[in-house]
Amino acid sequence: MTEKNEVREETAETSEDCRTEDTETCLDQEQSEQQEQVPEQDIEEQLEQLEEEKARMVQQLLRLKADFENYRRRMNNQLESIRLGANEQLIRDLLPVLDNFERAMQAVGGEQAEDPFFRGMEMVHRGLQEALANHGLRPIEAVGQPFDPNLHEAVAIHGDAGQELKVLAQMQTGYLLHDKVLRHTKVLVGQSEEDEKQCQK
Repeated sequence: MTEKNEVREETAETSEDCRTEDTETCLDQEQSEQQEQVPEQDIEEQLEQLEEEKARMVQQLLRLKADFENYRRRMNNQLESIRLGANEQLIRDLLPVLDNFERAMQAVGGEQAEDPFFRGMEMVHRGLQEALANHGLRPIEAVGQPFDPNLHEAVAIHGDAGQELKVLAQMQTGYLLHDKVLRHTKVLVGQSEEDEKQCQK
């Protein structure tokens, strides 16, 4: 009975203290008492769990970032491939126009070269070439170069075919598009006069 009375007296004293003291102070005391009651081992376990969760989240974010970068790179490559394919088909369709301009320019001679009409045609031809060059088109140099089947298409052979062949004349201009052969240059191949003289000696 004595112990119960003492507990009651302590409880009554605590209640009276809480009534007389500030309410926030009492709440702070109760929270601090509850925190003191939490074992340190539980706090360490919670910290370890939080660290593990943090590591998992970081790894997940890194994987998502890598996946997104791969996706972005793949999409950019696909878009670039589509763009280049569309440009290639358009430029292929324009090659006959370039051929016609080139033949027209070769046919002009003498006094006709100063004619404003032909000079205008020359300007249009040059402008078209520059516009296509900005998209990666460039002509294949042929005359005087060693015959290269990767770049040239021989339509006729002059002289001994067994010797080293060079391009003697160009029948139709070939073009490269971004280092890819869009059309081979049609050429006349054989030996030059100097080569023939050296072979005869």
